[in-house]
This record gives sequence, structure tokens and C-alpha cells, in this order.
Amino acid sequence: MTVDNKAGGNGFIGATAVLQAPPDGHTIFIAGSSPMAQNTVLFKSMPYDPLKDFRWIAGIFEGMAVVVVPANSPHKNLGDLVAAAKQQPKKLNYGSYAAAYRLSTEWLNQAAGIQTTLVNYKGAPQVTTDLIGGQIDFAMIDAVAVAQLIQGGQLRALAVTGDVRHPLMPNTPTLKEAGLPSYGRSAWVSMAVRADTPPAIAQKLTATMMKILADPATRKFSDEQGAFLLPYDDRQMAAFHLSELEKYKTIATAAHIQAE
Repeated sequence: MTVDNKAGGNGFIGATAVLQAPPDGHTIFIAGSSPMAQNTVLFKSMPYDPLKDFRWIAGIFEGMAVVVVPANSPHKNLGDLVAAAKQQPKKLNYGSYAAAYRLSTEWLNQAAGIQTTLVNYKGAPQVTTDLIGGQIDFAMIDAVAVAQLIQGGQLRALAVTGDVRHPLMPNTPTLKEAGLPSYGRSAWVSMAVRADTPPAIAQKLTATMMKILADPATRKFSDEQGAFLLPYDDRQMAAFHLSELEKYKTIATAAHIQAE
């Protein structure tokens, strides 16, 4: 297998590259929640249609995000952050660099009944730099990306997304444990191919992936990376995708986010 990293462009570059390749099953899109779900409510025009242009192969894993504040922040826990935001609506600001984290943070705002202000960044390093320096109040960011900064005392973790605690930060509660029972998954990664890929080829890829995901070695690797497997076959992934599209449409509408 050859990995061709075509990052950037809100996932447009990678998705387009797959659609330009022959539909023979040899080019597979590692499709995350940003290009396949969140982008649909943030962009009026996209060079691909997640529903019409792709065929699901399988889920891979569920990522976890963490709500972080500067190490010297007065907010010691999620309750403190929520209380401060309720006391002064829109005063607290959050940094975000991707569709997934912007919408995940807006979901947090809605679940907690608060209003905070978005500060856009080009990438995670810029968010963490300004967060450490106190230029922004909080951020929701990939848990693995900032685990060392949390462990080193440069950032403070308030809560993680998902249904269970993150293995790299076992003392940090989930958002559900911290008082937001309606908050669930926020990011995921899956596999898809062109929609016109022959069914026999796609089905063979799905069967192969299901065997890989059921392998104890895969579970061990996933646990070591601080990720959680998403062992969905093609049909389960398709149904899950539809539910995610509806979820983020609801979040965007409530947050008054206009597609650009």
C-alpha cells in the first residue's frame, strides 16, 4: 500500500484526487468527518458530493477531542468555563483551525447553553501557541496532538469528547461526566472509494477491512494511539454518515453558521 498525503484545502484536494483516479479500488479515500460531514454545512460549493460521489467501505476509528485552557487559566474545570461564559456571553473566545473542531465547539456551546466567539486559525500549532500564551480562552482540539502539552503542564484539560475517558489523560472527565449528557462523538475516520467502483471490488475491500478491524493486533495498536475503533461495514457506515449529516446541519442552524 502507498500512502499519498494530499492534505489541505479543507479536504477538497484529497477527495478530488480520489475522484480523478480510476474506479478500480486501488485508490481509497481515508475520509474523515470534516470532508464528509462538516464541510457540507460550511461550504456552499464543493468539488465533490459526499453522498453521490463516494461509496463507503468501512469505518476505521473514532477520534477524541479535548477542551483545553491555558495552564494559568482561572477555569479549573468545565463548570468554571461554562459559568464564566454564561456570566458574560460572547466574551470568551475559542480557537479553531478545522471544520470538525469549529462545529464540535459550537455543539459544546449549545449543549452548555453558552455563547463564545470564534477565532479562526490556519492550523493546530497556531492555536496551541496562542492558547499557551493566553491570547485565546479555550479550544477544542485533537487529544493526541496536545497530550504532551497537557502532561507537561503547559495546557490544562477540562474534558474530552466520546463515551469513555481518553487513555492518555485518564483523570480528565468526558463531557458527559462533566455535565453535558447530550454530547457524544465529534470526529471519525473512515474509508471510501468512488461511487462507480464495481460492487464486487468494493465488497472485497469491506470484507478485508472487517477482518483487519477484528484483529486483536489492530485493537492493541488503536489503544496505544489513544484512538477507538469504529468497526462499521459499508452499510453501517452509510447509515452513520446520514445521521452525522443531520447532526451537523442541526448544529450549524442553531449556531447561525452560514455556508460560505
